[in-house]
Amino acid sequence: MPRVLVVEDESALAEGLKFNFEQEGYEVLLAEDGPTALKFIAESDPLPDVVVLDIMLPSMSGYEVCRKIRETHQTLPILV
Repeated sequence: MPRVLVVEDESALAEGLKFNFEQEGYEVLLAEDGPTALKFIAESDPLPDVVVLDIMLPSMSGYEVCRKIRETHQTLPILV
């Protein structure tokens, strides 16, 4: 089953995305901020198949999260 990591701080939006992806057959993992998303990616085996990333996040912007992911995972698809 393909896995999606949704990085979104607004819980209603995150839950809506989770619901819709699950209806399409995806396993969905949620992170509410950048550090949580980066920790999940660092500890995940296998990696998610795609990351859906919000730009306006608390404590660390989506741009920063994207840059950090790209330092170690150049081919992981990221949708902003």
